Parts: sequence; C-alpha cells; structure tokens
Amino acid sequence: MAESAPPLIRFLREPQSSVRFQRSDWEDLLRSARRGQLLARVARVAAMAGLTGKLPDKVNPHFQSALQIAQSHARSVAWETRQLRDALAGVEIPFVLLKGAAYIAANLEAGHGRLMSDIDIMVQRSALEPAEKSLIEHGWFPTKLDAYDQRYYRTWMHELPPLQHLERGTSLDVHHTILPPTASLKPDMEKLWQASLPAAGDPLVRVFAPVDMILHSAVHLFHDGDMRHGLRDLVDIDALIKQFSGTVGFWETFVQRAIEMDLTRPCHYALKYCRLWLATPIPDRVTAAVRQSGAPAAFAGGIMDRLLPASLGAVLEPDPGPRARLADFLMYVRSHYLRMPMHLLIPHLLRKRFARDER
Repeated sequence: MAESAPPLIRFLREPQSSVRFQRSDWEDLLRSARRGQLLARVARVAAMAGLTGKLPDKVNPHFQSALQIAQSHARSVAWETRQLRDALAGVEIPFVLLKGAAYIAANLEAGHGRLMSDIDIMVQRSALEPAEKSLIEHGWFPTKLDAYDQRYYRTWMHELPPLQHLERGTSLDVHHTILPPTASLKPDMEKLWQASLPAAGDPLVRVFAPVDMILHSAVHLFHDGDMRHGLRDLVDIDALIKQFSGTVGFWETFVQRAIEMDLTRPCHYALKYCRLWLATPIPDRVTAAVRQSGAPAAFAGGIMDRLLPASLGAVLEPDPGPRARLADFLMYVRSHYLRMPMHLLIPHLLRKRFARDER
C-alpha cells in the first residue's frame, strides 16, 4: 500500500503525507475514521505528529470534538473500573482489564483516542461463580435471557453472557480465558495470570504484561469474527508494538511467548497486516520466525488473503458492497469454526439463522 491506498490508511502509515491531501481526501478520511471508530485516534496521531496547526480549518473541529468524546469515554472507563473493583473487592477477586479498558488504565498510547462500547474483564475460572454473584448484587445483570444463549455462553464460550448495569446501562463482558475451551488453540491461562501486572499499583485491578497484551489483541482480532471494528483493533496492535518494541529483548520474548502460548497463527496475521496496511516497524527476522510456525497452508492462506482485506477495508468504502458483506459473513463463520467442533457449529449456526429470520 502506498499512494494508491485510501486517505485514512495513508495518514495512519505516514501522518505527514496529509499535507498533500486535497479536500476530497479529507472528506474520505473523516468518513472512514468515523465509521471505524478511529476519528479520535487520528486526531491524537495528528497532534503527536505536530500537525494540529496545519490542518484545514474545516477538519480541526471534527478532530477536537472526537477527542472530547474519547476523553469522556476514558473518564467513564475509569469510573466503571472503580465500581468493578468495589464490587469484586468484597469477595477478594482480582480481575484483568482487557482491550481498550486496559490501554486506558495503563495509560498506554493505544488508549488515547480509543472508543469502546463495553468493558471487558477477565477473572480466573475458579472465581467465575462468586464474581458473577457479586456483580449481580451490585447491579449488573445478564442481557441474554434466552435459555439457549445462556447455555451457549456458559458451556462453550470463554465468557459469561453479556452483563448490563441496571442504572448506568454499562455493558460488561466477563471472561475466564481468552479463547473458548472448545477452540483448537490452548494458551496457558495460568501463565498469563502470573505475568499480569497491577494497574496503577492496585493488585486487584490488573492488565496483561506487554507481550501478552499484544498476543491477546491479535487473538481478539483474528478469532472473534466481528470485523466491524477490525481496522481499529489493527491500529491498537500497531500502537502497542510501537510503544513496547523499544525495550531490549522485546522481539525475542514476543516470538518465544507466541510459540509457548500456541498463538503463532493469530500473531502471524497480526504482524503481516500491521506491516502491510500500517507500515508497522517489525523486523524481518520476527515475521519469518512467526510465519515458520504460524502461517497457514497455502490454500487457507490464499483464502484469508482475499477475505481479510475485504473485511478490514469495509470501513474505507462509502458503501461496502457484496464482496465486503460476503467477507464479513465468511469471517464470522470462520470464527465459529475455530471456536467449536463441527457437531456443535452446524446446529448453532442454523439456530441463529432461523432465530434471525423469526425476528
């Protein structure tokens, strides 16, 4: 990707390239960034690149408004994190903040300008029942009340049914691992817990270690199946890599950890598309090492090379066409195939299809 790339991608790869943008480029960037929940992130990148005073007059108000919204999100996340701590401290249950909430709590660059629709946390499997009970006592209740959905989450998934606070309307996902127990990949959750770090010095509120944070981001993006925010998640990984990779020995630790955790496949995709789309500075030796143990067979890799650009790039199109919609659907099916054995997958997809038709 170079000059032919959409304006948003050109900006994220090289912010200074925006000095050559025409009005139509800025209009395209604003539309794509807003659809991808990236407008505040773009504004942050512009500020860090010293571009604030060079922006067109009509662009700056959009950026400032987006930053204010992101700051409001960050304050809400900090408030909700304190409420979660209070709810779980009484039963002495530590929890790990995941994804956007973790980036904000750890004051990482990826958290600046980050928007989110819910908060994700992880507790240990043995603490899941008392954690759920305490959260319910503090106002968080399941939103999936259908008996099948309850069984689906509690039997096959890596999280409780989504919770929502009765008064504040906050959405909360409570995980006990980063992949469903039925998935073929089996990361060692005990090792992830042991390496986790206190957020702001609080032993009950934790975040993953830097390398593990990137591993989880890769797993979430390339196994979740919901690609609506895929480009935003790829931008997260890019920001995490840029912040952490300056540490001595980082890349050697990253490769070793990806292999140890059985996560080289999602890491392969993450590194490949970060380099291809965002020009993330990743050494050739690292991509080669991860590719050696994580790259799919040629046929499967070829399919992914068609699906991922179409799915990730949907937010870049004014009106995503049939190709993008098909790619999204196939990525959704793939994610369920990776989560569930075939004898569970087919009945589940059929049930969801018929339930959607009935609505």
